[in-house]
Amino acid sequence: MEPMDIVGKNKEDASLPKATMTKIIKEMLPPDVRVARDTQDLLIECCVEFINLISSESNEVCNREERRTIAPEHVLKALEVLGFGEYIEEVYAAYEQHRLETMDTVRSGRCSNGAAMTEEEALAEQQRMFAEARARMNGSATVPAKQPDSEEALAEQQRMFAEAHAGMNGGVTVPSKQPDSEADQNLTS
Repeated sequence: MEPMDIVGKNKEDASLPKATMTKIIKEMLPPDVRVARDTQDLLIECCVEFINLISSESNEVCNREERRTIAPEHVLKALEVLGFGEYIEEVYAAYEQHRLETMDTVRSGRCSNGAAMTEEEALAEQQRMFAEARARMNGSATVPAKQPDSEEALAEQQRMFAEAHAGMNGGVTVPSKQPDSEADQNLTS
């Protein structure tokens, strides 16, 4: 994110994305109401300060309970302590809705675009993307969509999937075979 995309005095200031906040501000107002840029910046700074205040108090609540991780109940308690008790019910309802939506997505195995994929389809898609990347590295224009035509190809896809999955889960590695070509060697390094 470019420094000019956030409101703040310098790069180190914690802030919120200006475009997103401006959109939220405009959605809350009637269409015939205009908001000056200075006013938008002030509202954004108020939001940042509110987040800092709630975070700080949540941390104090967490520390009093001798916990190391701030949990949702710490945030709710912080709202109460700071005098925002009338918002607790609405905040809790929003949290529950988010939690349910998140759990539904994880349980159903949906990708971010909402489409469900079997493991085999995911492996085939991953293989296709690897082939496209190899082709781009080698300067080829197009790559045919290739389906695994042997058990060896399927085993290679599964190995690559396991390596990618291990990379996302703390760097646990999977034994790999020697690269077949220079393009494969470049992809693994």
